[in-house]
Amino acid sequence: MKINARTSAFRFANRLAAGGGLGALLMVHALEAAPRRMEIDQAVFTTSRGEASSWEQRIAALSARGALRLVREQADPDFPGCRNLRFTQHVQDVPVFGAQIVQRVDANGRALVVCGRLATDDVVETRPLLTPEQAVRIVARSEGLDESEVSSPDLTLAPLDGRLVLAYMLWSRASRSYSLQRVFVDAMSGEIPFHYEDMRTSAVVGVGRGVWSDAKKISVTRDGSIFTAEDRLRPSRILTYDMRFNKTAFDFGIWEGSIASDSDNDWTDGAVVDAHVYAGWTYDYYYKRHGRRGLDDSDMTLRNFVHFDPNYMNAFWDPRRQTVNYGDGGYVQGVYYRPLASALDVVAHELSHGVTDFTWSGIYLNESGALSETFSDVMATAVEFFFEPPGHGRNRADYWTGEDLSEVFDPPRHAIRSLANPQIFGDPDHYSLRYRGNADNGGVHINCGIGSHAFYLLVEGGRDRTSGLSLTGLGAENRDKAERIFYRGFTMYLFPSATFADARRATVRAAEDLFGADSEEVRQTSAAWSAVGVE
Repeated sequence: MKINARTSAFRFANRLAAGGGLGALLMVHALEAAPRRMEIDQAVFTTSRGEASSWEQRIAALSARGALRLVREQADPDFPGCRNLRFTQHVQDVPVFGAQIVQRVDANGRALVVCGRLATDDVVETRPLLTPEQAVRIVARSEGLDESEVSSPDLTLAPLDGRLVLAYMLWSRASRSYSLQRVFVDAMSGEIPFHYEDMRTSAVVGVGRGVWSDAKKISVTRDGSIFTAEDRLRPSRILTYDMRFNKTAFDFGIWEGSIASDSDNDWTDGAVVDAHVYAGWTYDYYYKRHGRRGLDDSDMTLRNFVHFDPNYMNAFWDPRRQTVNYGDGGYVQGVYYRPLASALDVVAHELSHGVTDFTWSGIYLNESGALSETFSDVMATAVEFFFEPPGHGRNRADYWTGEDLSEVFDPPRHAIRSLANPQIFGDPDHYSLRYRGNADNGGVHINCGIGSHAFYLLVEGGRDRTSGLSLTGLGAENRDKAERIFYRGFTMYLFPSATFADARRATVRAAEDLFGADSEEVRQTSAAWSAVGVE
């Protein structure tokens, strides 16, 4: 791929990586690239109460025979009494990977909306020839790993190339790598037909001072004569660990005794301060704006890790351990990048991957993976505008991503992405220009700008450079409306295999819920998606 001379080294590395986030460096993995496509073929999105009622009956019938199974209920914070019921598809007790139906019901249990994707329910073999232990050994051998570095497998039906393949699904991670591979082993033949990088990374690089020497209040806990980075003031317990570059302990999850500490409660480790404080701010944003109580909406403990590897130039959400991890930065092409926890939008971006995992669980591939990155970029920008004054400069809210990391503040050169103009970094601002190859997990960091640019247009208005279509937008004074529309659309109406078209339908429906079917908010949401070529 031709790299624009203005593209930062972080983005260059990001293009090389098989997957992963703001800017994972090149990761070498024994598994070969998998060109096969994972797609769910039957899309559902009701547009009337009658259609929803018909699907309600169908869901009941499918549930009665075990083809659909309720896996999660979500309360609707905007409409008390309403709930979202999420059902996964099963064939003879085996779940279909990524196949999910979402049914929104009112206080009386009547269906209001049904959306999702189902795989064709053909007759398939669901009795494996291989044992789970054999699947683990196959993955371990293929990657040169110890079996302890491979998770226990789950039997699933993987929708590959138009058919369902009975497979064991598991994770693998080498102890000295930050690659987390989700691997599918054919349960009949022992082949590995599909795998992908599943580490959700970013797109780059009681008084405390952050990395940029800015003073912050930091919520900690006193333990005898020592203060520890444990926030107990918020309902969600927040822990920040200083691994002191003990990579072996970090790799094997030996974290006891590693919570960051300070003797006089005047915290000077900027990476610890920023990771801890910004995680709290992100929690506050989700609660104050959307009524959400932490990543899982049940105030789960939130764990940050800093100083785990002096040479790691990235940050990532680990969906298996459910932790956020921040590298320490370093020099790239003569520019020094500070620790990745030093940027509020990077912290909010990673934590938003956690919100995705506990709501619509977007598969980190192709369009659904790009939408996962879109959601994280949009919510990260929203957090910035919630806590920081708008403007140009460090610690100012704007539409760049990762712009606060480099010592040279020059966003067009050293940021990671732009919601206002994705093309600055060679990313598409229109669906017709989307990347269709296999690199970057099918372009999850490349194509995410299509959705995030739609959000920008919804707020600020303007003209898409590719389509030439213009809209007025809701205006910066109504930014909160756009945030609520995208948050509600993604968390309430998307599902693991969602496409850009699904995201349009979801956010338009969310705008209808919040502001009425004939509202200006609905018209502007539709216009924003049309401007970026998503119909």
